[in-house]
Amino acid sequence: MPLSRSPLARLALIPPALLALLAGCKGGNESTSTTNPGPTGTTTTGPSCASIVAACTANQQGCIEDAAGAKCAACAAGTFVGPTGTCDAIPGTPLPHDFPDNTATAGQELTGSCRSWTLNNDAELWVNAVELSQSESSHHSNWTYVPDDKYTGPDGIWPCSGRSYDFYSGVAAGGLLYSQSTQAVHEVQKFPAGVAIRVPPHARIISDIHVLNTSPDTITGHATLTLYQLAADVVKVKLTSFHIEYDALDIPPHASARFTGDCAVAADVTKVTGAPFAPKVYYVLPHTHTLATAFFARIKGGPSDGKALLDLGSYNGEAHGRTFDPPMDMAGADGFTFGCQYTNPRTTDVGWGLGAGEMCEMFGFADSTAFFESRVSTGQPDGTDGDVQLFTGTCKNQVFPPSN
Repeated sequence: MPLSRSPLARLALIPPALLALLAGCKGGNESTSTTNPGPTGTTTTGPSCASIVAACTANQQGCIEDAAGAKCAACAAGTFVGPTGTCDAIPGTPLPHDFPDNTATAGQELTGSCRSWTLNNDAELWVNAVELSQSESSHHSNWTYVPDDKYTGPDGIWPCSGRSYDFYSGVAAGGLLYSQSTQAVHEVQKFPAGVAIRVPPHARIISDIHVLNTSPDTITGHATLTLYQLAADVVKVKLTSFHIEYDALDIPPHASARFTGDCAVAADVTKVTGAPFAPKVYYVLPHTHTLATAFFARIKGGPSDGKALLDLGSYNGEAHGRTFDPPMDMAGADGFTFGCQYTNPRTTDVGWGLGAGEMCEMFGFADSTAFFESRVSTGQPDGTDGDVQLFTGTCKNQVFPPSN
């Protein structure tokens, strides 16, 4: 069954006047100062790790303490932040790959290109973690694994259209491997012990490329992707991906607006697979742009109705993938309620789009019977909440059994 082209692969141009709004999107975390014992037993006047660790881990940052108190700090390459705020070595056997450089001039946005890495793997790979490090001003990238007899040609960077590749055709041919948080320079997609994505033998990794240089200087850089593998005999759970998205964004000028999607997917999944909808969710990742002031996703229906999967504040350009250990059990649920809130300071409406537009979507990995895609294509006004205009929409679903 053919899939429609992903919105993430469409082309758009960013108006130069908006560069100042996009620049400086990185944000930190602050905490009210208190007097706390320092790491060596001395007295400090700053916050403690106990008081800020949740804010740190929400940005995939560790927490360190010194005489001035505690602060959030990025974890080094080869490490990931644990639930207590320590930066721990990523377990598993690493398989790294450096991709060719991209160059973007000041204010330039690059789309329409893809990159590939043929693994030449005779055996299956069980991937427990994926690490991305990039210095090319990558705005967002989606990475799939496909059979190496598809989208053939030299590895490196090439026009996506030249090989008829887009994100959804890649997912249909193989599966989702990893999605990057907006503008994140270092991110680790880490699953619990014994949980992994199966990459079949003779596979090729492909990513779309979306570079957005918001700096005043020309930037040349590249991406490095590292797969962390587990031995097959220690794998207990094989993951399948899912994706939900609100396309019908229309944010009024000089206003705040909240868009909520109602995604009932259980019946459609059962119709295709013949099995009950009962995924166990291990990992989720939100995606918005700079106007976002909130992102939320909750379980819809069933014994865990209303339970939060994600509840984030304003966009800040950090890595926001969240791991659940133990997983979030959605047995008996209908699906998801999710959405985004924005504040638009511009004089014109802002709709769905790349650098100058907005997005509201979530990727996830679950122990599930099928890949499903839920999308809100049409929304409608739904009143107000104070000075926030409300809009709602109902998802339409596509369901595809796992390809491997």
